[in-house]
Amino acid sequence: MSKAAESLFQKAREAAASQDLRKAIENASAAAKLAPERGELWTFLGELYFNTGAFTKSAEALRFALRATGGDASAFHNLGVALKREGNLAEAEAILREAIRREPQRAASALSLSDLLIGAARKNEAQALLVQSLTRAPNHFEYLRELTNLYIQDGNYPEAVTLIEQFITRNGQTIPALEQLSVAYQCVNRLDEALEITAATIKALPPKTVDIRLASYLSIAGRITRLDHRAQAKQLLLPALEASLPKDARPRWMLNDTNALRRLSFLLPYYGIEDHLLMRVFNAVGDMLHARNPRLPEVKHKAAAKLRVGFVSYNFSEHPIGHLLSPFFEAHGETGADLHLYALHLNAFDPSDYAGRIRATTQNYRDCRGMTPAQLATQIRADNISILIDLDGYLGGGLPEAFAMRPAPIQIHWLQHLAGMPAPFIDYTIVDHVLVKDDERDNGNGPLIRLMDAFQCGDRVTLPEGEPNRADHGLPEGPTVFCAFGNWLKIDEEVFAVWISILKAVPDSVLWLSDGPSERSREFLRDLLAAQGLDRARLIFAPRLASKAEHIHRHRCADLFLDTFTFSAATTTTDALWAGLPVLTRPGTTGQSRLSASLLQAVGMTETIVPDTKAYISFATRIGKSKAQSELLKRKLTRALPSAKLYDATRLVAQFKEIYARVWKRHESGKAPEHIDL
Repeated sequence: MSKAAESLFQKAREAAASQDLRKAIENASAAAKLAPERGELWTFLGELYFNTGAFTKSAEALRFALRATGGDASAFHNLGVALKREGNLAEAEAILREAIRREPQRAASALSLSDLLIGAARKNEAQALLVQSLTRAPNHFEYLRELTNLYIQDGNYPEAVTLIEQFITRNGQTIPALEQLSVAYQCVNRLDEALEITAATIKALPPKTVDIRLASYLSIAGRITRLDHRAQAKQLLLPALEASLPKDARPRWMLNDTNALRRLSFLLPYYGIEDHLLMRVFNAVGDMLHARNPRLPEVKHKAAAKLRVGFVSYNFSEHPIGHLLSPFFEAHGETGADLHLYALHLNAFDPSDYAGRIRATTQNYRDCRGMTPAQLATQIRADNISILIDLDGYLGGGLPEAFAMRPAPIQIHWLQHLAGMPAPFIDYTIVDHVLVKDDERDNGNGPLIRLMDAFQCGDRVTLPEGEPNRADHGLPEGPTVFCAFGNWLKIDEEVFAVWISILKAVPDSVLWLSDGPSERSREFLRDLLAAQGLDRARLIFAPRLASKAEHIHRHRCADLFLDTFTFSAATTTTDALWAGLPVLTRPGTTGQSRLSASLLQAVGMTETIVPDTKAYISFATRIGKSKAQSELLKRKLTRALPSAKLYDATRLVAQFKEIYARVWKRHESGKAPEHIDL
């Protein structure tokens, strides 16, 4: 290599080390032109293009590398990976298979090929490849991880557990293998064991940056409400986020584990992470998905005579999404738009038949189970959808990769990420004025559409006649019943300590929670009561009911619903209010902490929105000690319900009609998305 080429190559490496990828590409390109016979130059250039998301240019450079090296297995592998990201799947498969043929022990090629096969809905072939690879190299953890992940995706949980346990018996206890075992244990509801394993690996090797172990620790500790572990997890979380997502070094965000960040996008609101930091996580995931999922070919979109609006979700069934959107979709015809629904999953367990109600709202209901992101995006494009609305975000089951391919000219997020979902492929997020205040709209949230009222509407469920019997639900007849039927992930050390204070202040009162995941987790909370000198029997757990109407109806046994602080109740608050049970909330500084406040404003019960913890304890104590005041509050709520905006689906649909008109007008005029207030 000439001195000039070597000098340029060195400059390129230095620029890449300092994250100046533009300068690195400029120098590497010049060096490669001076020494086209040097394969390492073309390989480095291909890697640089790959890291910036320029996959076509990456593949072009790597073809030169393949020629220059004479076709070694690593060159075939690199080109195959670039072609896969470019979307050239047929050639990518052929190239990766050639890499494996030339070097059967090349694990990276087998793993890339299995990923390609899974993405192409060829799971059986991927499984066979991984089984063959693991048989050839039984101590290779990456094969084990991908194979067990495949089993888990298909619901073969016991098989995944057995495979990992056998691997550990054969190869010993390593941190990656133990953490994979923890993941499998979570799937078979062995949560306490999973927590012990993850806590031990965290102690042995504390994470310095965001990784899947940290996400797993946050998840299990929250799900079983181990408040001691929650506190430890949060102490690790904040410095890890700052190290992984430095505010002033956005290119470094792309180097993170996408799966870990996607899982954290669900978990962080439960740990009180401020919205501005949460937006960094969303921006990072959005950038990654945008770079890794090639857009569909550009076409000039011509809207149908009747505007076509599509909604995509994994949860059109027995799920809060199904509960909230059944009345909305039933009234959607009043928008004048043609409704298309894309169901990513059909829930067999749906005794209330929300899935049936939703299917009945449109003839354009598509069962999209098993579709790859590319297949879904292609279908949406073929349906000529003008406005596409995502209801899942980065949560499990969703397919944001399809949105990254840009199948529709306008793409909106609603209902999951409630302070914004900033991404290159999301034009707007629908929120409201309570969730995101005027001075909070520009924390990296992306353009927001703020509704006039609450961010959701409630279903007017027909409830059983008469009053429920407390004894039928294991509740004492006379004492005050405080209810908190929320996700256990929302119960943190602060709010549980406050609830204990309220129980102390109101003699003989009981706290009625939704049932926990295990007896051990229930006993942990009872132990906290006992440690404060309270009778363990004052904590009562409500089992899951098959009937939504029966579940809402039993709320009437309680005197006051106690909201959580960090992540407020949403669907649960909607259910409690519809049952006539007042909800006490203390809003915080994040969108997720204000959910109940938004819903209460839309019902007109603002007196149960209190400013601080002292007022929360005082209000609950006053209501708990006075049946008269409790009944007065219930009567006011009952009078407000018939005309409450929260349960007026037609009112919400009218706002969506305006949303459709305004965003489409902006699009047609060539204007970029901006904040919209209704």
